Amino acid sequence: MKQVMFVELGMGVDLHGQDVTKAAVRAVRNAIERNSMPGMRTLVDGDTSKMRVHVRLAVPADAESLDREAVRAVFPYGDVTIEVMPGGMLAPSGIFLADKNDRNEMIYIVNAAVEVGL
Repeated sequence: MKQVMFVELGMGVDLHGQDVTKAAVRAVRNAIERNSMPGMRTLVDGDTSKMRVHVRLAVPADAESLDREAVRAVFPYGDVTIEVMPGGMLAPSGIFLADKNDRNEMIYIVNAAVEVGL
């Protein structure tokens, strides 16, 4: 990415089921859901494929099971790259719910930093 124009931060949580993808998708949505960048179309001369999106995800566990395509699908435009690193948080929920597909009592918390630019 030549120039970063925007950086948005988000957090996503999966309370039950320990699904790192679900938490990551929620983190990315949290980062971008209240933003509008109408000026980007002008900056990319109307060609949104020129827009660059770099997603950094801090995941607490199961990084190998993260579905990057599910995360990428959140973005309607741009060339999206995803970087995964250790981080986020595991926190005890205090309850195991088999009907929610819990594997244990942990809550998965993922942090996202989304950079948008050219």
